[in-house]
Amino acid sequence: EICNLILYSQIMAAKLETNKPFSSIEVKEIIFGSLLGDAKLELPPRGLNARFGFTQSFDKKDYFLSVLNSLGEVCSGKYRERSYLDKRTCKTYTNLNFWSKSLPMLNEFYFNFYEAKVKKVPLDLSLLTPLALAHLILVDGSRGTSKGLYICTDSFTIADLQRLTYFLTNKYDIKCSIHKSGVNYRIYILAKSVEIVKILILPFIHKTMTYKLGV
Repeated sequence: EICNLILYSQIMAAKLETNKPFSSIEVKEIIFGSLLGDAKLELPPRGLNARFGFTQSFDKKDYFLSVLNSLGEVCSGKYRERSYLDKRTCKTYTNLNFWSKSLPMLNEFYFNFYEAKVKKVPLDLSLLTPLALAHLILVDGSRGTSKGLYICTDSFTIADLQRLTYFLTNKYDIKCSIHKSGVNYRIYILAKSVEIVKILILPFIHKTMTYKLGV
């Protein structure tokens, strides 16, 4: 009976551990900004809880590891390397990937970001803080030819991007436009607003990634 009681206590402790809320707002902001970029959430068909997935190319390993370390609250610290042949370029590339634990605390993100398994821009963008914006740009940002800044938001609808640009303009006075890219759309931050972006996010930019801002 004592052994059974100890085992029951351990199980209940584990359940309490996985059901506890985020202890750090920064973890939520990093996840939020990354999900506006290429990061993803997965809710297994037979699973109860979502998990967070993050991928970067091997040349961004330092940034990748910094994200993994920052999300220690929800991640085991393990990651994988995967090499693949790109038939278009006939070159081999290596990606780094990690998945978080499947946790109840990630379900709210899943239901805010996904509708019928398709990712969308959430209606509530209050978590798009300077820290979150930094990770959005680190994941999906690229310098434009005229000193502006593109955010490669190709997976979102134009209505999603209108909501996102409206928030950036009204919250941070970042002037944006929406450009067509093939059949998709991207956000373009005008050159005159890049300085505002720098002031907001440079404190949160990993030192190996400042080139994204032309620094």
